[in-house]
Amino acid sequence: MRKSAAVTGAIVVAFVGGLTVPGVFGWAGTDDVRTEDAEWTLPVAATKAWFPPASEYRTDGEPLSDEKFEALMTAFEEAMTADETLADFEREAEVHLMNFIRRLGPPAISDEQKEQITARLAALAEEHPDHSRMINQRGGLVESYSRPWPGGGLPSLSGSLLIFGGADEYDTGGGFFEDVQVDDMIARVDAVLRTPDALDNFESEAGTHFWRLNNRLQMGRLTPGQVERVAGFYEEVKAAHPDHAEMLDRYKFVAGNLIPGNVAPNITGKDTEGVEFSLEEYRGNIVAVIFTGQWCGPCRGEYPYHRFVLENYGDRPIVLLGVNSDAELETARQAKIDENLPYRTWWDGHSQPDAEAAATDGPIATAWNVTGWPQIYILDEEGVIRYVGKRGGEFIAALDELHTEMRMRSVGSAPQGIVIPASRPRPATKTN
Repeated sequence: MRKSAAVTGAIVVAFVGGLTVPGVFGWAGTDDVRTEDAEWTLPVAATKAWFPPASEYRTDGEPLSDEKFEALMTAFEEAMTADETLADFEREAEVHLMNFIRRLGPPAISDEQKEQITARLAALAEEHPDHSRMINQRGGLVESYSRPWPGGGLPSLSGSLLIFGGADEYDTGGGFFEDVQVDDMIARVDAVLRTPDALDNFESEAGTHFWRLNNRLQMGRLTPGQVERVAGFYEEVKAAHPDHAEMLDRYKFVAGNLIPGNVAPNITGKDTEGVEFSLEEYRGNIVAVIFTGQWCGPCRGEYPYHRFVLENYGDRPIVLLGVNSDAELETARQAKIDENLPYRTWWDGHSQPDAEAAATDGPIATAWNVTGWPQIYILDEEGVIRYVGKRGGEFIAALDELHTEMRMRSVGSAPQGIVIPASRPRPATKTN
């Protein structure tokens, strides 16, 4: 979908020295974004339009004209030699390199153009030997990016903008986030949404950042007030970008309904034998909802842990429920046999009618806005989401923890040092 030019013009703001400015969406209330310990800023490479608009390079495989190629190379030279880049070369240059290379995806570049790019990158590595490893790693993407990108689209810049810290920094251990943490996460996304490349390709770039925001929010619990603040942020962005309201509503749904502390939305669908069943039927058990598929290598890597639970926890009120996204039903059925995974599974896949369709956009995965596999939700006996994304040993440890809580509640006591909620966690306020 195309965004409104009027909206884009109204939203573009100035950046100075890489510091974020007060948020146009109303949440970044200071002149910079701060964590508890340090100031955080976007790279200057992301805050200015250093290169010609990426949209000009969406040529769907057509040859890259000499004029556009020369404009791109000139912009690259200016970006890599700018004072702001040289002041923090590793951080700034990496973003410039990705912004440069990703424009080579949609058009078809000639062998001569590719040779010129390769030679310039080799020279750049010699000019900056302390950063040659980073330059060579990014330069290695030229070959793969210089082929027509699937669907004629443009590779995202978002992967190079690490606006959040490591996942461990946001893991609350099942507790509530502090207000300052939520404000900080919102402010970071607010800042990056206003960068030139995000505005130029909002659907792709913004979607990546909202996924990251929700991923971090799922590592803790939100108070009702925090839920309202997150929902308000989504509404402000939606008002500024009405053409993308549908996408934003999907991410808003996750933030309001699929964060720990919420009762999980019900799932109703047919299992691999064609029998309809619902998630609510398993209330009273600890339930792991596992979005998976044979097509997904990391999903298969989780199978040994699932088998461990099935083989060792059979006497416990612990249930595994799969949501399979394979394109063919028979693939899902055979996987249960071959992998010795007899737990009940919704088949959420479908045959793909055309080359651009995906079996992963079934109704359940779409409703839960699953964009990465595997995705795992662990619910307590009340149906409340307690953990999201636990894998491997952490998956088993989370099930053990909830079973211990459940057992202690049943006898009305708890060992010293274990805090058992007096009642189920209070679900956060729902948003639609």
